[in-house]
Amino acid sequence: MLAEDPRRRPEAGGGDERAEARQIVLAMITDADGRLAFANGDLLTLGGWRWGDVCGRIWHEVLIPPEHRRRVVHAFDRAVNGRDPAGCVEAPLRTSDGRVRVIAWSATPSLDNEGRPTSITSVGVDVTRWTEERDRIAAERDFDAAHDRLTGLPNASTFRWRLGSELTAGRGAGSFTAVLLVALDRLRAVVETLGHEAGDQLVCEMARRIADCVEAAVGVAGRRPERAAKPGAVAEAPPTWVVARWSDDEFAVLLPGLVFPAEAVHMARSIIATVAAPCTGFAADLRLSAAVGIAVAPLDGNNPTTVMRHAAIAQHAGRTMSEHLARFEPSFSREAEDRLLIEQQLPLALARGELSVAFQPEVDAYSHRIVGLEALARWHHPVLGSVPPVRFIPVAEEIGLIGEIGHFVLRSAVRQAAQWRSEGLGEVRVAVNVSAHQLRDHSLVGVVLDCLEQTGFPARLLELEVTESAAMGDSRPAADVLGELARLGVTISLDDFGTGYSNLGKLHRLAISTIKIDRSFLLEDDVNPAADPSALLHALVTLGRNLGLRVIAEGVETEEQLSRLQPQGLDAYQGFLFSRPVPAAEILRLLREGRPLGGPLQAQTA
Repeated sequence: MLAEDPRRRPEAGGGDERAEARQIVLAMITDADGRLAFANGDLLTLGGWRWGDVCGRIWHEVLIPPEHRRRVVHAFDRAVNGRDPAGCVEAPLRTSDGRVRVIAWSATPSLDNEGRPTSITSVGVDVTRWTEERDRIAAERDFDAAHDRLTGLPNASTFRWRLGSELTAGRGAGSFTAVLLVALDRLRAVVETLGHEAGDQLVCEMARRIADCVEAAVGVAGRRPERAAKPGAVAEAPPTWVVARWSDDEFAVLLPGLVFPAEAVHMARSIIATVAAPCTGFAADLRLSAAVGIAVAPLDGNNPTTVMRHAAIAQHAGRTMSEHLARFEPSFSREAEDRLLIEQQLPLALARGELSVAFQPEVDAYSHRIVGLEALARWHHPVLGSVPPVRFIPVAEEIGLIGEIGHFVLRSAVRQAAQWRSEGLGEVRVAVNVSAHQLRDHSLVGVVLDCLEQTGFPARLLELEVTESAAMGDSRPAADVLGELARLGVTISLDDFGTGYSNLGKLHRLAISTIKIDRSFLLEDDVNPAADPSALLHALVTLGRNLGLRVIAEGVETEEQLSRLQPQGLDAYQGFLFSRPVPAAEILRLLREGRPLGGPLQAQTA
């Protein structure tokens, strides 16, 4: 639920405008005891008094509403005695029609020979409209400081303040306070494809959905949503739940007063479901997904910094789980520490020469001889040892280093393949993985061209592997880059084929010459053992054949898998059955020997 924006101003009535058509000056004289000795006509008219009714009365008992008298009298005393540098006092004045106007008074004392005031002359002007505008601007400034401009939700600073207040208030109360950190997936892809305006529209839609979801779940119990609380403000009845915009693609939810921590998990499931509903109003319906991390105080921390850190750690773990949610566990913290170490060390790995390239052979489906090599990044850290790609590649993508690593692998692989070719070891195709980030970066075409020109390696022997989701998504820049690479003569292959969610109708329009069927299609169906595992595999191979594409099966690890693949008529295989990824020196030996690798053929020719 969005907060009320103070920029929305009520329209002023016509009576106010007419009353302020001319600037009136109010004047009064009081004696040393504060009794009215004179009041001009404008003051009497504004207040609706007759002089005979107010003459001799204490001025503030006539002019000032009771609840403001003490403050105003104190301010007048400071002004008269010269202790107020401004020398001007703003005071409310109740008019004859029951309205309250704000008057700015300037008071000047008349002194006797001993410096004591004998009377005070005060002149005032009506500054109601000015103070309203000033207060509106101040409220707008406070609102902007405490809220996200796009969604109107409280911002991260306000959320931290509210979380700290709830943690302080909730100690010893026997209840739990939960924080849910909700991350939207694919928002960046939407912005890159449809533009920032569409991205903003989508963020506002998600803000509304999440706030409505929380209100529907806990609002019915009488809890009220966070609207416009400001850090440092004291609310008489503070709301008990908050939905805030935490970052560009994250929202934070505060749920205090829980009886059981499991309540937070139920809320997370509801939020994930509401985010996943189709978003209409675009060129095509969009679907987002969300990952939610949960931290529950005091079990998972008792201060805002710790609770938010644990929620972020849980969110990262939740991305890999089937429900896309996780509640913080101490083991997650250890994993996060390992990830932080990798994040710190990875930028230095290239400069220190810790990254290298290994090659995994692709073998001909009939002869089992090497026809291609896939280049794969490897990292050996002097302290951490060998760091698996599954650990450092996702980190490289998140910190923006995947492009630099990808270019390193490309240059190293092409240089090595060119050397093998110059040594007369045959024309073996070398395949290099290209990330979605690299596809969006037009400089990839220049990097590929430089590698080919510097080494003299034929473009037809270089294969660039892109994932199905990266190549067949909605990103036109990716399709343009693939087209330019294909025009250079480079082969493009579609990796992990069959696992994507994209429109297969786009496949024939892309510059693809090879598909690599994902390893998951070689595994038995544990859910439905009676299902024929070869049926879908056959359909994918047939699709590739009908489109005139080369078809490779990756992840071949057993003889049983190979026996199921052989009737399908594929072009090549890749997997541990034939060879693991090995250093260049081992590939050199295999190329020189020229023997079949793995499977029954190797046994027959041994």
